Amino acid sequence: MRDTSFAPAPTESARREHPTLRDRIEPVVRAWRPLSITWLALLGLVIVADLLLVGPFEDGLLSRWDLDAAHWFVEARTATLDTLAEIGTWLAETITVSVLLVVAIIVAWRVSDNVAAPVFIAITVGGEKLLYLIASLVVDRDRPPVPTVGTTYATSSFPSGHLASAITLYGSIALLIALHRSRRVRLALLAVVGAISLVVALCRMYTGFHYLTDCIAGAVVGVVWLVATYHFVLLPAERAAANRVA
Repeated sequence: MRDTSFAPAPTESARREHPTLRDRIEPVVRAWRPLSITWLALLGLVIVADLLLVGPFEDGLLSRWDLDAAHWFVEARTATLDTLAEIGTWLAETITVSVLLVVAIIVAWRVSDNVAAPVFIAITVGGEKLLYLIASLVVDRDRPPVPTVGTTYATSSFPSGHLASAITLYGSIALLIALHRSRRVRLALLAVVGAISLVVALCRMYTGFHYLTDCIAGAVVGVVWLVATYHFVLLPAERAAANRVA
């Protein structure tokens, strides 16, 4: 029988080709401090803004603009637009996001040469979802007082979780695809993400489930968290891989 007690350890090239779960999580572990600071700062900002909107600003100019916008969308409704708005909302419904998230993680795990790719997608979308859940439990802003198109879960109106999910899900996929692409391709991918996010925002306001300020807050949460995970998780892993090759 052959003695395997002195079998050589896996080479660096083998580790790159077959990274372990530890290899994939390591970039997140190294970035836990800036990620935590960013996430907590976003959560605090959302809660403070929510408290202001349901408190001192409830009868102010900002709230009146919100109501005017909500009523404008109601007056603009048609049967065709109702159907299109419901379809557009499905781009960021919970079931859609969940299925696409799982598929994206599996594909990134099997295809991407960036070890942090699947964890980057997971923490980008998951972190946003957790932030929305906690914020909605702390301060519960009511939905706009207008008739709605379709139904939704009885969660808080502020911020727009649909919009934040659209930005983090489609944005993380786009940034991952764009890693080794030209500047023109990167801009095109980000433009697609922007278009999807705009459609989701308009559909959520049109159907009566969100104020304009809800969507602005959702966009801020989605963009800031996406940029944070990109710079603190995905890019460092990409640079580390490039340095090893060099």
